[in-house]
Amino acid sequence: VGYIFYKKYVVEPKEIEAANELFTSQQNFQKAIDGTTANDSLFKVALNGADGKFGFVAIADKFSGTSAGNLANYYAGISYLNIGKNAEAIQYLEKFKSDDMILSALAKGAIGDAFAQKNQMKEALEYYVKAFEMNQNDITTPRFLLKAGQTALNLGKKEEALKYFTQIKEKYDISAEARNIDGLIGLAQ
Repeated sequence: VGYIFYKKYVVEPKEIEAANELFTSQQNFQKAIDGTTANDSLFKVALNGADGKFGFVAIADKFSGTSAGNLANYYAGISYLNIGKNAEAIQYLEKFKSDDMILSALAKGAIGDAFAQKNQMKEALEYYVKAFEMNQNDITTPRFLLKAGQTALNLGKKEEALKYFTQIKEKYDISAEARNIDGLIGLAQ
């Protein structure tokens, strides 16, 4: 009885409030992604909030333990990545957990992107590999195989890069990443 009471009168209202707070920040985030206005300022508004609404950072903190709070971690990480604050991006993306096969892979890959922007290529490669291994699909797998291959090539690991590029050619030959894969395979040989 106590659990039902707690869920009905504590958890559900908190989830609803968190979702309502998230809405405005999501709109600002989408405008920044679409490029309709100055991106950096919109990402910052989405992160920090405006007009009496919380931003992703506050939502992730105040509503941790809710679905919206968890999603705010993802949005905060991607926003920080887009404004070049890579350490913060990694921090928030690491907190994000999801059963969604696309979103979870995108979060791991974004951590790889943040490490790549910090010029920590070894760590970037590690996260690109995690991203393509975690949920094999036609959308994210070729994307992160390509990034892993390019990063491995950059690190001088030609054999490893060749393995990733070959996997794109053999398993994801109709993906956008497969268009110039023969040239990359040639570089890795």
